[in-house]
Amino acid sequence: MMSIFIDGWETNLKFSAAHFIPEHSKCRRLHGHDYAIDVKIYGELRNGMVADFVQIKKELRTMLEEIDHKLILPVDGEGIKFEKIGNNYSIRYETFEMSIPGEFVYLCDVRHSSSEELARFLTGVLRKKVDLGDNLRKIELSVYEGPGQKATWEEEIG
Repeated sequence: MMSIFIDGWETNLKFSAAHFIPEHSKCRRLHGHDYAIDVKIYGELRNGMVADFVQIKKELRTMLEEIDHKLILPVDGEGIKFEKIGNNYSIRYETFEMSIPGEFVYLCDVRHSSSEELARFLTGVLRKKVDLGDNLRKIELSVYEGPGQKATWEEEIG
């Protein structure tokens, strides 16, 4: 089996976003990160390639543009209540309450906006958007919260 690897720091698969994680001593405060995405795909050669670098990078960039410079708001956030009022989201958790313009919010289908859950979520989105082919066996997608620290989701394919 062979693999391809795309380094997000080197290929500009990056985004900046804000988030918070209720019930965490430090991360419960609204803060942000400069994120990068790495992806490694394992499979058998087909027409001399495992997968198309160009197609994968294009879809990842499209996904990341939707998140870039926004607040990542978990749709099913544990301990988070929110509602859209006019053009704003009213967000409540613990003793905090904030109102954020809707255009600054990315609704994300996760329970927590951690790198771990973002890695799993983005892997699912990538699998839906890219025809990965029946020659592929496994995908690993990592979300870095700045250089040196990452969370990786691994998923068998086919």
